[in-house]
Amino acid sequence: MASPPSPQDRPLDFGRAFRFVVEDPDWVKKILIGGVFTLLAAVLVGAPFVGGYFVRLVRNVARGEARPLPEWDDLGGLFMDGLRALAVYLAHLVAAMILPMTLGGLLLVVIAASSQGGDAGEVVGTLAAFGMVAVYAIAGLFMLALMLYVPAALLRFVLYDRVSAAFEPREVAAIIRRNPANYFLALVLYLVANFASQLGIVLCCVGVFPLGFWSACILAWGLGEVARRDPVLTGTAAPPAY
Repeated sequence: MASPPSPQDRPLDFGRAFRFVVEDPDWVKKILIGGVFTLLAAVLVGAPFVGGYFVRLVRNVARGEARPLPEWDDLGGLFMDGLRALAVYLAHLVAAMILPMTLGGLLLVVIAASSQGGDAGEVVGTLAAFGMVAVYAIAGLFMLALMLYVPAALLRFVLYDRVSAAFEPREVAAIIRRNPANYFLALVLYLVANFASQLGIVLCCVGVFPLGFWSACILAWGLGEVARRDPVLTGTAAPPAY
């Protein structure tokens, strides 16, 4: 008799990903409030609240709660959770951009200096300009790597409830290695939802913000399901402090 599939082999449920939100009796209110904070994120005010909601939704899904959408009744706690999540993201962003920005700055100095140097300077300037193209390509690759890596880093932060857990690269990479199919499927689900959220433009742009928040909830659900299926991470979700 064939052995049952391991937890990692159980694929994420596409239907559940797009259904779990509307299964909550208060989903309209919760998504609309999230949309308001997503709008406020444009001026940074709402970003910590959206980040905090993301953190708690991942935890709820990882614990297997049937209706994982958190309430909006602890704004102070959401704000603090979100600040830490933003710190994790921004620290990774800065680290990824140090090399491209340094190289770009040096090349700009070379280009500026070569403009005063006659024919030889023109050659050097041309080579430096090509170098700038290469720097943009490197920056693009670093951003792609960031997009693939940071969700796993955030997942470790969320589950262990400590910022340092997001800066343990071996353990972060191990999450992706153990769950490659479901991890990348979670990212695909987010991309699909994010693309669909652009349809909110037809609602005089107002619908973009609730739908954008909804797409973030899809990503949180996907990461929580990855954790729930991973035997190493099962049971590690930090207990609620609210």
